[in-house]
Amino acid sequence: MRLSLLQKQENAHDDSVWACAWAPGSNTLVTGSVDESVKLWQEAGDTLEQRHHLVGLSLGVVGVSVDGSGQYGAAASLDSYVTVWNMGDYSTVHQFTDIPPSETWGLAFAPPAASGDDKLLLAVAGGSSNSVRILDVNAKAEVAKLDMPEAADKQRREKFVLSVAYSPDGRRIAAGGMDGTVALFDAASGKLLHTLAGHFKPVRDLCFTPDSKCVLTACDDMHAHLYDAEHAELIEALSGHESWVLSVSAHPSGTAFATGSSDSKVKLWDLQTRTCAQTVSEHSDQVWGVRFRQDGTRLASVSDDRAVCLFDFAA
Repeated sequence: MRLSLLQKQENAHDDSVWACAWAPGSNTLVTGSVDESVKLWQEAGDTLEQRHHLVGLSLGVVGVSVDGSGQYGAAASLDSYVTVWNMGDYSTVHQFTDIPPSETWGLAFAPPAASGDDKLLLAVAGGSSNSVRILDVNAKAEVAKLDMPEAADKQRREKFVLSVAYSPDGRRIAAGGMDGTVALFDAASGKLLHTLAGHFKPVRDLCFTPDSKCVLTACDDMHAHLYDAEHAELIEALSGHESWVLSVSAHPSGTAFATGSSDSKVKLWDLQTRTCAQTVSEHSDQVWGVRFRQDGTRLASVSDDRAVCLFDFAA
């Protein structure tokens, strides 16, 4: 398996790019930046072309997500607002401004299996509220609040939620905290299922494997962890980055995953052997986001260097 650079879009934003997400079933990439904007890009012949520019997201964008239908996009900004827009005509569907002033970070749309016919659910990492907030976009309201568990080590007082992810089957929600806590919740009831042990520093990003059986994490301890989501067991602690691991994305085939780090590197990992298959050094600063496209043929990465890189993935 190998990544090959197709394009490095220099100066993609006017400031650091902290988030990216592909629209399912398309070649549209969404990027969010500290420059207080979101850009939508279309891949055209192995290159990215800017399609639209959404501005006015105060204090900068730290998380973006696109729902399973590809119809709606969402961005979390540091003013604690969550903005949802229509991916077709770029109109604002709703802006959640009444979330408690705790900051909002990572966010993730629920898969259709979890939302249901009349709901469009969005999970938001709630910062210093130490919770995950579940928003219903259709109802324009918060419908649930999932509180993170107390850390076993009472000295770890950094109660702050940074990252959140739904399992592809819609059954579970995973959340990562500043103190290293990784929590698994039942998506339907909101009940805490497990706490995944092993990290003691901020868990910046996490995701499930495509079969929903495992969780991958990215942590400031310079490791990515692979957990068994069913039995709450650490399968492997993967080392190799020389600084914080900031982002992680599982390949749709379940055979590989990618990580981005503040060492400016992107690493491609073989999930079968649990070894690093390749290290890519196209960025010149921290890599805040890596995301595989739904068809598995492309990987996008974004960085403090203001660039967006587009890679071809070959098995």
